Amino acid sequence: MGETVEMIDLHTHILPGLDDGAQTIEESIQMCLVSYMDGVKTIIATPHILNGIYHNNRRTILAKVQELNLALYQCGMRIAECGLQNQKFSKNSEFRIPNSELRVLPGADVHFSPDILQRYAQGEIETLIDGGRFLMIEFPFQGIPYKAEEVLFQLLTRRIIPIISHPERNLGFIHSPQRYYEIIRMGCLGQVTAMSLTGGFGFLTRVVAEKMLIHRLLHFIASDAHSVNGRPPILSPAVKVAGKILGEKEALKMVTEYPQAILEGQRPNVPEPIPFG
Repeated sequence: MGETVEMIDLHTHILPGLDDGAQTIEESIQMCLVSYMDGVKTIIATPHILNGIYHNNRRTILAKVQELNLALYQCGMRIAECGLQNQKFSKNSEFRIPNSELRVLPGADVHFSPDILQRYAQGEIETLIDGGRFLMIEFPFQGIPYKAEEVLFQLLTRRIIPIISHPERNLGFIHSPQRYYEIIRMGCLGQVTAMSLTGGFGFLTRVVAEKMLIHRLLHFIASDAHSVNGRPPILSPAVKVAGKILGEKEALKMVTEYPQAILEGQRPNVPEPIPFG
């Protein structure tokens, strides 16, 4: 990227001990630092919510976000212990790095279920930034459940906007791209994993991601980070790849303007999807 921008990472598994992401607070802090060094100013923590496997809910997620922000603040007060020599930190309730700010905000990567609306109404699942407007939904990798569109439509009619996480890695959407197009045309939004664009998930996934970009079916680039090394919280290489397809300006919007709208509780002004020929 030619100029310095402050990016927003909308999808990370950065909270310690909640899912298959970070396991310790120390690992969470290191992931935050890697993210900051890449140019991210705001991280949305989105642990899995999956019945029978990850029993996370709004209360546990908010508590862990508070714990991580406190640890980052305390880390700033103990620079040497955190490996951050020659850095300066302000005494603020949030972790601050010179000339910028790193915030961790709550969210969740909610596994799709037919009763997701009822669970939302009962306060069992967490929305992005705890705002009640945007719900990140993960479909089973092997396919899309029958009548899933009806559930998505029910959410939309209640002013809850689903954000489909990593559709480029879903076999159902790979084999039925028209179905994904109709979901976006309905009013849902799409988020691509950064490593999908850079080839980390293989050639086929990269080709699918590029095709979805061309058809304006993806609106956010996020890391879906699970660790410092295996799937790191890094966005800039993927933004460069997207820039070659969409142009640098539009690619940057996917990590700045569009996710910023989410933080403000507004639907981003994204391009209209392009039908498949």
